[in-house]
Amino acid sequence: MDVVRSIGTSLARLVSTQKILLKPFLLHAMVETPASLNFFLNPSGQLPNCTPQVHAVIRQYAVLLFSSVLVALSFAFKDLDESSGQAAGALALYHLAPVVRATGRLMDRQAVWQPLLFVTVHGVCLAGLLSCCWELYLKNHFAT
Repeated sequence: MDVVRSIGTSLARLVSTQKILLKPFLLHAMVETPASLNFFLNPSGQLPNCTPQVHAVIRQYAVLLFSSVLVALSFAFKDLDESSGQAAGALALYHLAPVVRATGRLMDRQAVWQPLLFVTVHGVCLAGLLSCCWELYLKNHFAT
């Protein structure tokens, strides 16, 4: 009876851990979908007074960003494995740049609310994805 209870507890722990690890992928998708649509549909809003060639680069970035959303969604709905951890690490690396950029704007006192929002949102994504990456690294390399 103790063996059955132990197996049940282990399975429940695994399911809850897996649900927690899926959330950073979904969070990335929720944060970056509106951003990619905004970049694609309103490239002039990103850089005022820019040339049409710059619009093309901004739209290309929007497509690249949306591709990262599709990658995140594909990992959010599959069994977690070593490649999931690697994808989480790659997506986490992406979120580091907006955190650094927004922190610089905060330190220069150029603005307050928008950079603070960016630091918070991208910081949460960065922390969640790094945590997922680390957890899966530990699970895959130190499994007993």
